[in-house]
Amino acid sequence: MSDFFWRKLNHIAGFFAIGAFFALAAFISNLEIKDLDLWLHLKTGKIIVESGAVPNHDVLSSTIAGKSWHNHEWLFQAIVYLIKSAWGFNALITMQSVVVCLTFLVLLYIGYRSDRQWLSVFVMLLVLMVYQSRFTIRPDIFSLLFFAINMYVLAIHLDKRISILVLALVQVLWANMHGFFFFGPLLVLIAIASETIKRKVPLPYEWNNMGRLTDEEFRRLWIILGVLLGMCLLNPVGLEGALYPLKVLFQSAGDSKIFFKHISELQPPFSFGRFEHIHYKILILISFFSFFFNRRMIDISVFLVWLVFLLFSLIAIRNMVFFACAAYLVILVNSMTINLDDIVPFRFSSPKFKDITGIMAKIALIIWMASYGQGMADNGYFDFDTFERKSEYGGVSKRSFPYKAVDFLNANKIKGNFFNDFNSGAYLVGRTVPRIKVFIDGRTEVYGGKFFEDYLEIWYKGNKKSFQAAAKRYSLTGAFLNGANQQIPPKAIRMFNGLKDWKLVYFDDDAMIYLKKSPQNQQLIDRFAIDLTKWKAPRFDLQKLGPKRVSPYQYIQRARSLMAIKLDGPALEELKIAQRIAPDTVEIYQLMGDIYGHQKKYRLAFEHFRVATMYAPNKYNRKGLAWSYLQLGNYAAALVQYERLLAENPGDAKIAEQVKKLKKRLGPPEKKS
Repeated sequence: MSDFFWRKLNHIAGFFAIGAFFALAAFISNLEIKDLDLWLHLKTGKIIVESGAVPNHDVLSSTIAGKSWHNHEWLFQAIVYLIKSAWGFNALITMQSVVVCLTFLVLLYIGYRSDRQWLSVFVMLLVLMVYQSRFTIRPDIFSLLFFAINMYVLAIHLDKRISILVLALVQVLWANMHGFFFFGPLLVLIAIASETIKRKVPLPYEWNNMGRLTDEEFRRLWIILGVLLGMCLLNPVGLEGALYPLKVLFQSAGDSKIFFKHISELQPPFSFGRFEHIHYKILILISFFSFFFNRRMIDISVFLVWLVFLLFSLIAIRNMVFFACAAYLVILVNSMTINLDDIVPFRFSSPKFKDITGIMAKIALIIWMASYGQGMADNGYFDFDTFERKSEYGGVSKRSFPYKAVDFLNANKIKGNFFNDFNSGAYLVGRTVPRIKVFIDGRTEVYGGKFFEDYLEIWYKGNKKSFQAAAKRYSLTGAFLNGANQQIPPKAIRMFNGLKDWKLVYFDDDAMIYLKKSPQNQQLIDRFAIDLTKWKAPRFDLQKLGPKRVSPYQYIQRARSLMAIKLDGPALEELKIAQRIAPDTVEIYQLMGDIYGHQKKYRLAFEHFRVATMYAPNKYNRKGLAWSYLQLGNYAAALVQYERLLAENPGDAKIAEQVKKLKKRLGPPEKKS
């Protein structure tokens, strides 16, 4: 067959690979609604649409009511509220898929070359894997689209007059949707700085000439910078809104550092001893080596973009996707001047062989994408409301929100100022404001670091004095302890259970709700008050479940809450039902071992820690097993387990001390004759 045939077949295979990529991107961005902050956005959007104004002070909480609030995401909030009101939650998911696909379409056009289609698809796949964790219907998705458009216009169409108009329109939308709007002027500043360096500083190799702009293009950059800065002022609060990113930056360097310790998306992507974010790290390596192989012809404007957004991504997990897009630009730009024949000369020995290997590479990518998509399609969980499987694609998550507890609040028209945990704040705002005003929600920059520290004293440490002071100051009448997808801290449960003037009125796996004794709440307390010492685990219809393998997480969660206040009997009842539902669940045996140990039933504790260790020989289970042996007087077996633990955890002083004590008790080993 002719070279022309193989070349055409190679291009066709490339188009199939591109099509497969966009099909995959559309599918996996169709993720069910899980994000907590969306509910706050929907409520605020409703307020904006119905009032025709953007609130400039807090109207959602009892703790910072009336405090100045620059709502920089108001346009996004209005959009999602209007879409949800007109077409429902699935329309929001569709909106996300459209924005994601548009973002990748822009990226594709940035570096598309017909002879290297496989490279574009491969790198976009890596970007998609990084981006996947941000499919949460938040303003971030629009921010990334605007970021990609800015890179595209500045890299490809700077010579066209319409570039100024396009960037201005994008910037005014960006400035009213997300705080990362400063990336627009920042990209232009990087371009100006790099062009100035090329013109004034002698650089090695061909660096001074790579990507060099004409004088007209350079002047246009300055005009664009001025226009973008002006567009930043077009927001409801003018200069204050334009300076918002700088304000947040200075806050993060001050008392707001505490947010970076406790909020997962604000933590750094590199952490010692943890193997995470592999696709992000692969992009770092590939983009770095693209500079190495292209070292004689580096465009320093591209290098500075790479460096700035790499440093930015190292600050917080949520920033990784912006680096991923920058890395895509870097890899594609560098590939245009890298001579691949110098790297793998055997592949390019003839045009025909080049096309055949290209076809094979694209087929491999298509198979990879199909396999990955199939694996994602299988993701789902058991919905205990319907006794059917719920896919993780489409609809609203049944695992991420304490919907049953909030249904209880709404059905009984409960109102007042509520203490709540950070994770449930936005959900409560979305579903209960204005009847219930929250203690805290996701607007960290409005609450401030000091308030967040005070909140942590109550939530994690169960500080009774701190709560009583807060209850008095903010006239708290209720407390909502969210257990959906998280464990309620035992100290918080113990504190609330010990408050004489507060009464538990709702208890389930998704939340615990307490009401303060007051005339306003008395009828509700009389009707719904729960005495956990008399708690009976809900029955479960095993016949209705049949042979389906499910996680009995509700029973485990309630058991943990009961164990926090030393109600071992009711907790054990919950765990026994969980054991009948899924007898191979490790956590059940672990918790039952703890309970029997607390009850000094050491033989039963041993039996359960033994099973837990069989299924999962981790540190906690081994320690429980070793402790059980110790309580039963089997010191030799206890020593074996403690020695294993010490080998796996050589720095644990307590384990080392226990080994030392057991060896002393057992004496020197007998010598073999």
